[in-house]
Amino acid sequence: MVFQKAISVLLLLFVLLLEQASSECISDYDCSAIYHPNSKCTVAGVCSNPYVSGCLHSFDSDKHKMRVCNADDLRLGNHETKNGMEQTCRIAEFQYPEIRVHNQDWEVAIFLSWIMQIYLTEFLEVPASVGLGDDTFQSSFYSTDTGLPLSRRSYSFDALVKANELGGDCSLTEEDCVHVIPDVWLGQKDTLLGHFDDGDIDYLDGNGQVGKISWYVPKKTAQEHPFTITYVGMDGRRQELADIFKRPTSWQDYCHEVSTMNCSQPDGIASRYPVTDSEKASYFAPNGNYIGHFRHTQESNCTILNEFGNSTCTGHIVNAPCTWSTFLDAQTYWNDIPLASSGTATVNSGYTYSQMLQVWDAANATNEHVMMWWYEPDPLLEAFRGTDYEFTKVHLPSPSVECRESRVTPDDRCSADTMTRRGSKEGSCDNIGHTTKKAIASSLRDSTRATPEVDQSPGYYAIRNFNIDDLDLAVVLRDYVKKGKTGQSARESVCEWVQNNMDVLGKFKPVGYPRTLRNESETQRNLKTVAQGVGIFAAIYVLISFLVTYHYRKARIMVFAQVQFVFIMLFGLLLVALSSIMHAALTPDNTTCLAQVWFVNLGYTCLLGPLIIKVSAINQLMRASRRMRRVRIKPRTLYLQVAALASFVTIFLLVWTFMDPPRPEMFRILVDDGRTVSAQATCSSEDTFWVTGYHFWEGFLILWAFVLAFQSRGVKAEFNESRAVGTMIYSHFVFAALRVIVYLTFDEEPNTNAVATSLLLSLDVISALTIYLLPKWVKGHKQLHKPASNENTRFQITASSFRREGSTTSVTGLNLTNKSNPNSNNSSVSKAFLPSKQLPKSHSTFSYFDDQQNKRKSFDSIPESTDEEMSGSFGTSDQSKYIRRVSFKTTSEIDTVRQHSMDRPLSGIEESSRSGHLDEATSNDESS
Repeated sequence: MVFQKAISVLLLLFVLLLEQASSECISDYDCSAIYHPNSKCTVAGVCSNPYVSGCLHSFDSDKHKMRVCNADDLRLGNHETKNGMEQTCRIAEFQYPEIRVHNQDWEVAIFLSWIMQIYLTEFLEVPASVGLGDDTFQSSFYSTDTGLPLSRRSYSFDALVKANELGGDCSLTEEDCVHVIPDVWLGQKDTLLGHFDDGDIDYLDGNGQVGKISWYVPKKTAQEHPFTITYVGMDGRRQELADIFKRPTSWQDYCHEVSTMNCSQPDGIASRYPVTDSEKASYFAPNGNYIGHFRHTQESNCTILNEFGNSTCTGHIVNAPCTWSTFLDAQTYWNDIPLASSGTATVNSGYTYSQMLQVWDAANATNEHVMMWWYEPDPLLEAFRGTDYEFTKVHLPSPSVECRESRVTPDDRCSADTMTRRGSKEGSCDNIGHTTKKAIASSLRDSTRATPEVDQSPGYYAIRNFNIDDLDLAVVLRDYVKKGKTGQSARESVCEWVQNNMDVLGKFKPVGYPRTLRNESETQRNLKTVAQGVGIFAAIYVLISFLVTYHYRKARIMVFAQVQFVFIMLFGLLLVALSSIMHAALTPDNTTCLAQVWFVNLGYTCLLGPLIIKVSAINQLMRASRRMRRVRIKPRTLYLQVAALASFVTIFLLVWTFMDPPRPEMFRILVDDGRTVSAQATCSSEDTFWVTGYHFWEGFLILWAFVLAFQSRGVKAEFNESRAVGTMIYSHFVFAALRVIVYLTFDEEPNTNAVATSLLLSLDVISALTIYLLPKWVKGHKQLHKPASNENTRFQITASSFRREGSTTSVTGLNLTNKSNPNSNNSSVSKAFLPSKQLPKSHSTFSYFDDQQNKRKSFDSIPESTDEEMSGSFGTSDQSKYIRRVSFKTTSEIDTVRQHSMDRPLSGIEESSRSGHLDEATSNDESS
């Protein structure tokens, strides 16, 4: 039992040792020593990408900011620290649209896409991703997946078209969508020009590389068989080429067709049987798992003759996928070179990129001869430079314009028909060195130019300027090969080159970039604070006005001003004052933006609406009095009219709020240096119709009130507010006009607009209170606090409040003299009010002045009968309450006025018959 436990422990230890042996790291120290101090050992025993937060940031975090986030980062939450995961990117200060670069399926293209991503993301703060769409996370330079991401496609012109269809926004689709293909070779010329003519591709710029496509053999082969490096030497030498260039054997085929034990045991070629599909199709596997095998097959058996008695044997040459710029079928056939490819990846018997690399590695490992279609620049050439398997160029017929124009088209290169792939003899020449191109989607250009200059992304112009020459890229390639040709070494080589060549990349920056964002200055914030302080003062002034007005509500001046309407006006002024505070908010949000428009619209409506209704009613009564007609207006009617105006504005505001509510947005201004952007917060709706509408409504109210105030200039003094109202309306007009001027003038300077608007609203409130209410308070104070005497009182009733022209008789006064105290001082009592409780109890003499007879008349007592009428005498209906009627028998026409007692405001005015009755209204609901 003990023995079995010991065996189990030993087996467990053995398994752990195997796992550790197969792991890249055990601790963070291992990764730090191998790669970079930022690299950490993951749970899977793999070192993490040390550049996830930025290439430049990883070298000097104090000098260089963390990279900006792309769409994948935001989706994964890399912009914040949470759940134990550290932040690896930051939200860009400038919300430039993301640019997606295709990585293609060879190493040079991947390196170019990564350098371009670093250049955009860290130099210019433009979000950038790498890949076709579904693979952008794995393909990114900043990916936590540290492999070397080869795209599933070589060229993606249809993905450029898709970007154009979406207006340049690839985030709107899950299909392949890119803005840039960084490395387009000459073999794509026809396709490239076709898309350019269709408007799919922007102006064709070089990427700085000079592409050279050719056939290559190892230096060892060139030395042993010199005839193989020229098409003239290989012409017709079928048997020799078949003997020299054997066909490579895949790992699975070796185990099935060559190995006597089906790779069940190591045999020096394969250490085991392949497991995965990629292993089965591979021609070389690292760590001695499969070193490759070359053999003669039926294709290289020259003893087999065709139906014409000729041998068709061929030596082997490794061809590229038909989607690449290969013309091998035409070159071998028309130059009589008995070589053929035997790959299974594409219809032209081509091999995949990985398989091509594996075949050369296998030839090197097994010391076999090999010929392959290849290109430069590429790290494979650097990997074997200075060795027996250094790439040696094979010379084909010299290229010419006629040959270039006679090349097989990209579609024909992938034709299943062999003769179609061969094309014509004129197109069988060698490849010429050429500048490789960048293909840029036209939508990237169009969307950039359509953006206002202050928000314009530098991405498009930066990509146009991007240019890395062969010598610079060769440094990256050599370093990559030297460090082991892994995904980690690729990232390290690219990042080190960027770090050492910042001046080179800096030359590609568009003028005025990168830009600096300048938020509100201290001065601007102080001005907003001052504006808020003035707004708060205006609001307090309104609240105090409520209290003072309530205190003087029974004063004659306030009674005639209709104190209920004054309170509504004060409520409107309070809303305007609150709106001024909201306009000066330091950081506007949805609430303050809505409050601004609601308060200012409802405020001015509640301020001007009651004024308009009241003055309109007084004007109506004045016109009716001139025609001696009875007019009755109930208070409820007046309040409903004010409510109707407020309801109209409320409906407008509700529609505005639901359809296009004002929202906070950051308004940017490009200052004079062309590099600094001043960011200012403001509130705005998408459509300017709403702001124009409320300015028009306010102007309409001001004009309406001004016209009514002018019409009321002839009304009796107690009711006539034309001067105060006119002055206040003129003040409102001035401030409203100034606000419109500010809105139009400082439309692109939100801070200045907000401060100026806030101050104008506050000053408008302060001036309105001072012009309209302050004089009333002064008069009200005098009326309520003037000394009065109950022993000797002078009463005056004026019956000519609305006097007709041509009147010859008017009642100008009513004298009450206390005979018991003739030395008492007289005091004035409110006009049109005669409460009996103010009459003295002793015998009194009443007098009045008759204009027609030009003398004063008097009587000694107040008759007790109701509605008594007598020439030159007064009568009362209820002395204990009010003097209700004063009658005159006279031939002249006078106007009559009905009023409430001192305890009620002006509530009704009636025109009676020509009998000359002057009635004081009873306490009913009739009103003016």
